[in-house]
Amino acid sequence: MASLIIFVASNGIVMKHTTVLLILFVIFAFSAKSQSLVEEVQQTKAGEGVVTIHQEEGIDFLLQTQTEVNKRKGGVDGYRIQLYSGSGPKGKRQALDVKTKFLEEFPDRNISTTYNPPFWRVRVGNYRHKHEALPLLSELKTLFPNCYIVKDGNVKMESFN
Repeated sequence: MASLIIFVASNGIVMKHTTVLLILFVIFAFSAKSQSLVEEVQQTKAGEGVVTIHQEEGIDFLLQTQTEVNKRKGGVDGYRIQLYSGSGPKGKRQALDVKTKFLEEFPDRNISTTYNPPFWRVRVGNYRHKHEALPLLSELKTLFPNCYIVKDGNVKMESFN
């Protein structure tokens, strides 16, 4: 049976397996589960290896606090592709026209139309990292030559592409 040991100091320095700890943190910090990270990872499952985490007191509390902050915020920083942003008397109509045009070509894709006075915006996709949006951006440039990637601070974790 394989075993993995991770040491974490109170200042956040990972002494072994930095990549594994970062991946686990990202996965579990945004998790809506009530189990702590340590409990989740250290569960013994038939046919799988054993993970042992040695951490100082307070690390588990910090993870729980970050999870609660993410839940209250309603979303996390991510990226979307903006197809349209406009205002004025024709802003809403133009936004809806862009949305219709997009859905005709990509009926299965996620699209949102928002109004944040005075701007109407049409955005597609939900990406955690900017580079993940590049393939769709390239595809959309033929239909929407002025589209571009924007940072969005309210992307729901469960909606990432």
